[in-house]
Amino acid sequence: MIDETVNYDSGIRNYNRMLEGKRAFITTAARGIGKSIAILFARQGATVYFAGRNEGYVRETESELQLLAPESRGYICDLADGAQSEETAALVLRDSGGIDILINTVGVNCHCAADGYKDEDMARLLETNYISGLRFARAFIPGMRARHGGSIVNISSIHSVMTQPTNMLYAGTKGAMNAAARAMALDCAADGIRVNTICPGVVMSDVMYDDLRKMDERQKLEFERAVNHCQPLPPGQMGDIANTTLFLASDMGAYITGQYLLVDGGTSIKAHDFHPAL
Repeated sequence: MIDETVNYDSGIRNYNRMLEGKRAFITTAARGIGKSIAILFARQGATVYFAGRNEGYVRETESELQLLAPESRGYICDLADGAQSEETAALVLRDSGGIDILINTVGVNCHCAADGYKDEDMARLLETNYISGLRFARAFIPGMRARHGGSIVNISSIHSVMTQPTNMLYAGTKGAMNAAARAMALDCAADGIRVNTICPGVVMSDVMYDDLRKMDERQKLEFERAVNHCQPLPPGQMGDIANTTLFLASDMGAYITGQYLLVDGGTSIKAHDFHPAL
C-alpha cells in the first residue's frame, strides 16, 4: 500500500564520496573516456579495476589511480580475444572479491561499405564492442545478485541510433549493446541490479587529439566546422561522459534502468539545414 505521508527527503541519498566502498570494473580505462571515468570514480571513493591493451598506458593509469584508491589495479587484456576477457574477469573477481559496478567502455571501428566488410573485421567488432561486455556481465552479475545490488553502464555511441555511411559494423554492434541492455535490465531488476546505456556524440578524448595531430591545418578547420555545424553545443569533453556515468552508476540514478541516454551536445535534436531553391 502506498504511504501517502509527504516526505521531501524520501529517496534522497548521501552524495558525498558517493561510491565509498564500491568496487568498479571498467573494461578499458588506460586512456580516453574510460580513464576519465576511472579517475572520477576513484575520487568518489571507489576501488577501480580496469583493463587495457597497452601495458605502458595501463601501468601509468594504475599508478595515478592508486594515489586516489590504493587497491586499484590494471590488467592487460585485448577485448577482441574472448579467452583474454574471460581470464581477466576471473582475475578481477579473485583480486576484488566481487564487482559492484561494471562499465563497458570499449569501441573500435572499421569503415567500409555495407557489402565491403571482411569476416575477420565483423568478428573483431562483434567481440570487442558487444560480446566482451556480455562476458564481463555474465561473470559479475552472480555476485551482484547475491549482494542484491549492482549497476552496469554501457558506453555505446550516437551511431547506435543514428549513423553515417561506412559505419554499418560499428553501428550494428553498438545498437546490439543498447538492445541487450534493455533485456538485461528486465532480467536483473528483481535482484537490485540496474542496467543503462550512454550514447556519446563527438567527445574530445585523447584518442581524438591523436587523430587531430595527424591532420593538416585544412583538415583541422574542416573538422571544426563540421562539429560546429552538426550540434548546438561545443564538442564534448571526456569529463562530460564521466559525470553522466557517475550519475547512472551511483545512487543518483537509483530509479533508472533499461534506458539509453544521448550525451551528444544536441546533435540528435538538430535537423539538417534545408535551403529551398529560389
